[in-house]
Amino acid sequence: DRGRPLTDVASRLLGHEHLDDASAVAGGAPATQRRVTTRDGNHVFSMRVLPYRTQNGEVAGASLVLTDITDALSLERQLAGERERLDLAIKAAGIGVWEYCPETGATVLDGIEQRLFEVDAADAGHIDPLMEQIDPEDRDAVRAAIDRAVGSHADFEATFRVCQGDGQVRWVKGFGRIVAGSTPPRLIGVSIDVTPEYALAETRDLMLREMNHRVKNLFAVIAGMISVAARVETDVRHFADDLRTRIAALGRAHSLASPAGEPQAVSLDEIVEATLAPYRDHAAVRIEGPPVALDRSCLSPLALILHEWATNAVKYGVLGTDHAGSLGIAWKPQDGGITLRWNEEGASRFDAATAQRGFGSILVETSVRQLRGNMTTGTDDGAFWIEVNLPESVLAGD
Repeated sequence: DRGRPLTDVASRLLGHEHLDDASAVAGGAPATQRRVTTRDGNHVFSMRVLPYRTQNGEVAGASLVLTDITDALSLERQLAGERERLDLAIKAAGIGVWEYCPETGATVLDGIEQRLFEVDAADAGHIDPLMEQIDPEDRDAVRAAIDRAVGSHADFEATFRVCQGDGQVRWVKGFGRIVAGSTPPRLIGVSIDVTPEYALAETRDLMLREMNHRVKNLFAVIAGMISVAARVETDVRHFADDLRTRIAALGRAHSLASPAGEPQAVSLDEIVEATLAPYRDHAAVRIEGPPVALDRSCLSPLALILHEWATNAVKYGVLGTDHAGSLGIAWKPQDGGITLRWNEEGASRFDAATAQRGFGSILVETSVRQLRGNMTTGTDDGAFWIEVNLPESVLAGD
């Protein structure tokens, strides 16, 4: 085809853009580039049209250079599809992506990672604000893991707590590794929120410890019940029947802490009554307060709190065999939630046994925290009292 006009040469290309571009460049237009497709659509070319110059630099025509990019475009589409699926999986799983430059301290965080650390875009550009968000008890371990990954090119892995603005804690697990050959070195990784897993593990561990604690306390409570009954009973059969009734009432209180039914709400006075039923004749007991329906989710921690208080009152307070006095339990609406007050009059609670902070105290504190409440204790004119303020979230919805 040498010597023939380009318009007379048969072409497999679709359209006439190559002719128009060649004519324009040959006429003095600058070089151009475009994608062209074959008539059957099976191939795509990158076409460059360049001016053809003579030895003296004059434009004497145009040169067409075609590069088959069909496979490259197919690979590009595959990569784009994989990237889209990966982005969807990352967003659906709540995975945050981050990048860190050890030399400058610069960081790059995607939107999910910013939300995990509760930082805005202005604070997401350097590692220092991020480290400030990590619980002080975990910072050194996180820094050591980063230094180890940077120094030995080992994989980065760390689990740590992030302090949230509402005072709660989020557990985060991070993974990362140094990008091979990167200059300066860059550490790229991901983070996931593992708070639900840690909450479940904490609850499971707490329940196992609580079971062991309950069994030991149960012996002490039953022993106290036997002692109280033995002071007034002379008939063995009546003594056994009375003791059986007390133990059954104690079992009902335990059942409240692990309800098997389906109701979505439970009455506060039912929890109090069931918990104190085994001890009603140990001392004068007053229970008063308006009707309050509690959400079923807060039933277990509240029943455990009341049972722990009652157990301590049997051991050290007004419900014990060696003490005299009265017990008052009252509640009232306050600040949208409720305030529950436990008041023991006429019994000292300040001996060596109560001064020790045992598992029972941890159980009560954990249960109060699960209810998002706060607790205070004190004395007032010879009375020992405990007061718990619970938020509106413990109340059953309409």
